[in-house]
Amino acid sequence: MGQESLEAHDLIESVTEGLEEREHKRDEWNIRVALTTSVLAVLAALSNLESEQKTSEAIILKNSAIFFQAKSSDQWAFYQAKKIKLHISENQLQTEKLLKAPKGEKDRLGLLITKYKTQLSAIREEALGFEKKRDIMNSDSEKSLRHHHGFALGVVCFQISIVLSSMAVMLRRSLLWYASIGLGVVGLLAFMNGFFLLWG
Repeated sequence: MGQESLEAHDLIESVTEGLEEREHKRDEWNIRVALTTSVLAVLAALSNLESEQKTSEAIILKNSAIFFQAKSSDQWAFYQAKKIKLHISENQLQTEKLLKAPKGEKDRLGLLITKYKTQLSAIREEALGFEKKRDIMNSDSEKSLRHHHGFALGVVCFQISIVLSSMAVMLRRSLLWYASIGLGVVGLLAFMNGFFLLWG
């Protein structure tokens, strides 16, 4: 009877040691999953921050482009008004020549025509300058949006990866954890693309 008690005791001790070892391995795995989830959460937060910053930047640049478009439109309207005045003055000068008006009147109209031509050139250059600034702002806005898309994709990948990692712990499935890591790598690539525009 003493032998059977000793064997039962050894069996219980062996099972207990096995359970403790299994629990220790599970704890180590849980710690690895928790660390992975923490890293993914930090990357998701950074990616989200960059995404929002690039969105704000794109909006500001687009607003600047609209401002320069309005300035350009104003200049072109001013240009057309001056051009109409130039044509009226040229027609009036022709009329004065036909009617043989005094030389002083013709000289006054000639100076007015020269003034309008000079103003037209300056107004046209200013309008073209505003259009150039508008185009630069639009281009920079589009570039900021491309950066935003990279970061936004990173955020999505990191968030899904965090969910998979949480499910891996709850369901005790290593495959879900590996899928989480894989999706996290995709998110990291998207995050890097947000900075460097490697593709897209």
